[in-house]
Amino acid sequence: MKILRIENGNGWFRTSENSEWKEVDKIDKDGLLELLNCFLDSEIDMDVFDEEKLSNAAQQIVYRSVYEKLNALAENKGKFKDESDRKYQDAIEKYSQA
Repeated sequence: MKILRIENGNGWFRTSENSEWKEVDKIDKDGLLELLNCFLDSEIDMDVFDEEKLSNAAQQIVYRSVYEKLNALAENKGKFKDESDRKYQDAIEKYSQA
């Protein structure tokens, strides 16, 4: 599923297959968390950051930052997921039984 795209001079993001595309400079903390969850839970695709294709300076900054962070995380996705699972395993077990 594609979560970041560049189209018609604008950067866009979405957090699920059924969600609407939103301008990347409108992303908030909840949107970032949803992107991260989507990234961890499924195979994702992102348009490569290209400053020349984005006409809005704010979108350039935000898109580049989100793209670079997710791209770096992709290299360590398995390790990150395993560490997260181990860190929260006690809480998961505790609340799964309730």
